Amino acid sequence: MFVSSAIDELAPERQAVRDAVLGLRLIPVMAESAARPHPRRDINRAYLRESHLFVGIYWQGFGEPPGVADEFELAADLPKLVYVKQPAPDRDPRLALLLERIKLDQRVSYRVFGTAGELRHMIRDDIALLLSERFAAPEPEPAQQVATVPAPASPILGRDAEIAQLRKLLTDPDVRLVTLTGPGGVGKTRLATELAGMLAGAYPDGVRFVELSTVTTPDLVGAALAQALGLHTTAGRPPIEDVEAYLRSRTLLLVIDNFEQVAEAAPVISRLLSAAPGVTALATSRAALRLTGEYTVEVPPLPLPDPNSDYSDARTGAVRLFVDRARAAKRDFTLTPENTQAVIEICRRLDGLPLAIELAAAKVRVLPPPALLGRLRKGVGTLSGGARDLPVRQRTLRNTIAWSHDLLTPDQQRLFCILGVFAGGFDLAAVEAICGPEEIELLDVLVESSLVKQEAGEGEPRFRMFDSIREYALEQLRDTGEWHDAHAKVAAYFVALAERLEPLLGSENSALQRLETEHDNVNASMNWLIDSREYGRAIQLSWMLWVFWWLHGHVEEGVRYLDQVVDEARDLSEHETARLLVGTGAMAFVGGDLERSEADLTRARALLLALGDHADVPAVSGLLGSIAMRHGHNARARELLEETRLLGERFGKEWVNSLYYSRMGNISLSEGDTDVAARIFEQGLEIAERSHDRLGAVVDLYSLAVTAITTGDVDGAEAYLREGITHSAEAGDRGSMAFWLDAMADICVRQGHPARAVRLTAAARTLRSASTAVWLRSFAPEWPSANGGMPAMRTELGEASFTAAWARGSTDDLGSAVRFALGLDSA
Repeated sequence: MFVSSAIDELAPERQAVRDAVLGLRLIPVMAESAARPHPRRDINRAYLRESHLFVGIYWQGFGEPPGVADEFELAADLPKLVYVKQPAPDRDPRLALLLERIKLDQRVSYRVFGTAGELRHMIRDDIALLLSERFAAPEPEPAQQVATVPAPASPILGRDAEIAQLRKLLTDPDVRLVTLTGPGGVGKTRLATELAGMLAGAYPDGVRFVELSTVTTPDLVGAALAQALGLHTTAGRPPIEDVEAYLRSRTLLLVIDNFEQVAEAAPVISRLLSAAPGVTALATSRAALRLTGEYTVEVPPLPLPDPNSDYSDARTGAVRLFVDRARAAKRDFTLTPENTQAVIEICRRLDGLPLAIELAAAKVRVLPPPALLGRLRKGVGTLSGGARDLPVRQRTLRNTIAWSHDLLTPDQQRLFCILGVFAGGFDLAAVEAICGPEEIELLDVLVESSLVKQEAGEGEPRFRMFDSIREYALEQLRDTGEWHDAHAKVAAYFVALAERLEPLLGSENSALQRLETEHDNVNASMNWLIDSREYGRAIQLSWMLWVFWWLHGHVEEGVRYLDQVVDEARDLSEHETARLLVGTGAMAFVGGDLERSEADLTRARALLLALGDHADVPAVSGLLGSIAMRHGHNARARELLEETRLLGERFGKEWVNSLYYSRMGNISLSEGDTDVAARIFEQGLEIAERSHDRLGAVVDLYSLAVTAITTGDVDGAEAYLREGITHSAEAGDRGSMAFWLDAMADICVRQGHPARAVRLTAAARTLRSASTAVWLRSFAPEWPSANGGMPAMRTELGEASFTAAWARGSTDDLGSAVRFALGLDSA
């Protein structure tokens, strides 16, 4: 490893490089170790001739003539890693000129660092990656096989369902043509060769295999078929006629691989099948051939594990493939408690694509799974170094995707790049709004080409890109000059969508579910607005999302965005500042930070009143009243809540009135007046239901249940809980559902049903852990539990029964937990 730098600076950095290189058991060659009796240029030339890698470390100095530029030029044929220290206020102009030239050289890795420690980590990881990618010289493409099926180098994994389906199709006498479709790297060729090997005995004349990846024009398909079949063609007539003559009297399976780049030649297949009734064709293509009688089978990615499950036995196809290929690269590799979750996340991040998984698994020679996962989080573009017997286009994941991209027309390529901006899939309405209705036809081509996947489900069709394909699309978008416009249009679309849905979030489940479907896109839009310093619009978007954040357990996410705006935004208007403070105060209240909540909301209230914006004051005063009540300042709480009621009535905000009644009821309950509390909660519930305020209804129902249980009315409490559970389940409110289930478990204890209580408690713990905050905790009174805790339940039930009930509850999802709580499912 030849290390170049000016020798009058960067001594700690050169030592860091030396340590990193020696730690990898490699040999660093540095200027200070050179033999002095000979001219330095001759010494450098000799050292570079024996080196495998050039490392340049630069800061401000250029070095003694001829300087570091001479060493860089002498290393013209070596792979180069260049590291530049910043800041550099006194950089030599000659070095600055050299660095500008280096940055433009696509063959050079150019990175910036600040400290010697940072440099040590950078260079160690970069050299480790190069060890797995650069030092094995590529071998020529394998010679074409003559009509024989390539022997698989390893067993096929995770394809049992697809093999069973395709064997049935290919042995059906009424099926003459089956096409395997899917994106590059999904394993179409591997599946086709596996089937060919399995079915060779089912055809009297066996199987013939034709590889078309090197055929560039449709006119050459006939000649390629003839060559692959080993035919001596007849001069003066098209080769396809000789192929017809050869196949006419035979009964065989003809496997034709990689048809996508010569798709216009698809009628040749129909011609052959018409001429040869005993032939069945199995084709692979990234798009269907669109022929009469064609059966199209989309090859899916390998099955992925649930990230929360224990898959140390590697049952799923994706993990099994990773482990198998990792062991081929590093014989002692095994899944351990320390690396299992990283392996699972690697497979998920790579969308279960076999090629991507194989490329990643090969890296375990130098990168353990957690380190590999860290690199993948920065992008999958570095996945390369595939087996040398793979086609060149499949030796890196990027090349595989580029192969499909390059087959598109310019208009199709432009749409492909823009669709990469969508972070969580998209529907037709989004494409029409952002790209124009005329682009729908082009979208159909992208789906056919397996670059965009249509997701299964009822209702409006929805589409997405695999992460690796999306990353490539974004990479290409940067080169088109449309990066900013595309992101701005997508962000504007989702801001407008949130604005339309915001009035419906408290009353219509479909609005909440729509935002959950678009969750990743909304987050990407928020990130774009903040990164673009459009803080006012980011505040506007957060203002429209708070109900969604509360109900669907994304409170910490909201806090993170709002705090980022607080940290970065400058020169906000007073109105923007007020709304930002309302947001941070409300999120702090739900998160339990009452001190920050009170401070932010007090400032927001003063600003709103000064601006004359009384419409937004009721919600702020209501929260401040809740805080005063928490502190035991009931008189101040009543004063603020009365302001909430009056302004809410004035501006037609019935949901604010519902908040007023639930707070006033809590004050009466805290003072021991259960009759008045119950009456006030009933009034609040009536207003909430009339105004379709789901949040208010949930709070009032829970409060009524608490009031009932406080007076010993177990049956009445259970009835309120059942109704509240139904409300929360319809809204998909996982966070508050944990509260309902805990309360229902207490009811079961009081009624003498300990096994039901244990299962409900376990389900509540599971659902609460899936949510980042439980908003109901901030608004409802505390449940007066009679439950002696899990130790008491364990003693009463016995260890075996307790463990069984707890295990069953731990596996409940929202639906099964609700059904069990309501008595609709007793299993």
